[in-house]
Amino acid sequence: MESEIHSGKPHIAIFPLCFGMGHLIPLAEFTKRLCTQHGFSVTLFISYWSCTSQQATFIQRLASSSLDIRITEIPHIEIDEDEENMKIETRISKFVEKAKPHVEAVLDSLVHSASPISAFVTDFFCTALFDVAAKLHIPTYMFFPAPASLLCLMFYLPKVVSEIEVSFKDADFAVEIPGLPPIPARDMPTPVQDRSDSAFKWFVHHSSRFPEPIGIFINTFAELEAEPLKALREGKVLSWGSTAMPSIYPVGPLILPTSDSPDDSDCLKWLDLQPPSSVLFVSFGSGAILSVNQITELALGLEASGLQFLWVVRAPLPEKDVSELLPEGFESRTRDRGLVVPNWAPQVPVLSHPSTGGFLSHCGWNSTLESILAAVPMIAWPLFAEQKTNRVVLVKQMKIAIEVKMESDGFVRREDVERAARELMEGEGGRRARERMKELKEKAEIAMAEGGSSYQAMATAAAELANKPRFDS
Repeated sequence: MESEIHSGKPHIAIFPLCFGMGHLIPLAEFTKRLCTQHGFSVTLFISYWSCTSQQATFIQRLASSSLDIRITEIPHIEIDEDEENMKIETRISKFVEKAKPHVEAVLDSLVHSASPISAFVTDFFCTALFDVAAKLHIPTYMFFPAPASLLCLMFYLPKVVSEIEVSFKDADFAVEIPGLPPIPARDMPTPVQDRSDSAFKWFVHHSSRFPEPIGIFINTFAELEAEPLKALREGKVLSWGSTAMPSIYPVGPLILPTSDSPDDSDCLKWLDLQPPSSVLFVSFGSGAILSVNQITELALGLEASGLQFLWVVRAPLPEKDVSELLPEGFESRTRDRGLVVPNWAPQVPVLSHPSTGGFLSHCGWNSTLESILAAVPMIAWPLFAEQKTNRVVLVKQMKIAIEVKMESDGFVRREDVERAARELMEGEGGRRARERMKELKEKAEIAMAEGGSSYQAMATAAAELANKPRFDS
C-alpha cells in the first residue's frame, strides 16, 4: 500500500540500502521523523527482490503506515555471473551502478511532478547516485547509519592508503586518524584489510566521494562522539584534493522504538522471574553465525561463570535444531539460570528489561545505541565489517565496554568468556562501564528531547531539506 504524496508538503526522495537491517532501520526511523515531526512527503526507492523476508516485511509495514510515504520499486538487476561469490561491498556497489538509469528516470519525473522534490538522500554505499542527482541539479545529502568515528575513518582512508603499500591484514602498526584513538591495522574494517580485494577498492572509492554531498546525517548524538564530530566539522579528516566538508548533522540515536517489538515473548516472561540486573544477554545480531567449535567454547564459558544468561543462538541452516549445536547436557545443567533462544529475540525489550545487567555483543552500531538507551554495559566481541574498529572506540574512547581476549584468528576460549563475563557483571571494569552507560543514557534522552542537540540537528536538517533550491533555479 502506498500513501499519496500531498502537494504543498516538502517532498524528498530517499534511496535506502536494502541489503541489511543495520542500514535499513536507522534510515527508516529518519524517514519517519521527517514525516511525523516535520510534515514531509517521502518517495523511497526499494529493491524488494534483494530483500530478505524480514527486510521486506519491515518495508511493507512502513509503506502501509499512515505516513506520507510512497514506494517506487527498482526492477530486478542482474549484477554478475559470479554474484554469489562476491563480497557484499562489491555486490552493492555494482547493483547501484546498474540502477542509475532507473533512478535517473524516476528522479526526473519527480522533479517535474506536481509536488517536485527539493532534495535527494542516499546511503553511503550508493555514491554512484551523486552523479545522477548532479545531472538533474538536485541537492544531495548522504545518510550514515554508523558512528561518527567510522565516518572519520572513511573520510581519512584515501590519505592513509596512499601513504602505505602493505595490506592492513599484514601490518602491525596502529593507524592514526583525527578524532579517534589509535586503531591497530588489523582492527580496521574488514573490507579494507586486503588491498587486492575488490571490496577494498570499492570501500576506498566510496570514501573518496564523501566530501561531495551538501550534508551528512549521522546516526549518533553530539554528547556521545564529541571528538569525532569535532574532527569532522573542523575538516581534520579531509584527504588530499578536498577543500570543504559537508555540513554534519548528528540526528541519532535512530533505533526501533520498543513499541515496534513484541512484548509477549517467552524470553521476556523468563526475564520477569530473574533478579534485577542479573542477566547477561548474549546476541551477535542478525547477520552472524558462530562456528560449532566457538558455540561450544562460549557455552562452557557461560556455564563456568555461574551467571544468569539469555543467549540467542543462530543455527547455520534454518532446519538445524539449535540444541544439537550445544555441548551435551549444557541446557539441563544450566536450566535454573540460563535460557537459550533459537535464532531471534526482541532485542530492544530484552535490553530494556530490569533483569538485564550486561550485553555480550558483536559491536554492531544499532545494538550499541540500543544498549546505551537501556544503560546496559557491554562485552565487545566483534566479528566482521567495522565491528573491530567499533570495539576500539567503545572500549578506549567511550568506555562503555570491556574486551574479551581473542586469539589471532578471532577465536575466543571458554576461560576468556568466563573471565569477561565475570568482570562485566561483578568486577570493577563492569561497574565503571555501567556508570558511564547511565550517564550516556541520560544524555541521549536529553539530546532527543525538544531543544536537545539531536532534536535541533534534525530540525535544522529538515529546514535545509525542505527549502534547498535546485542548483539551476
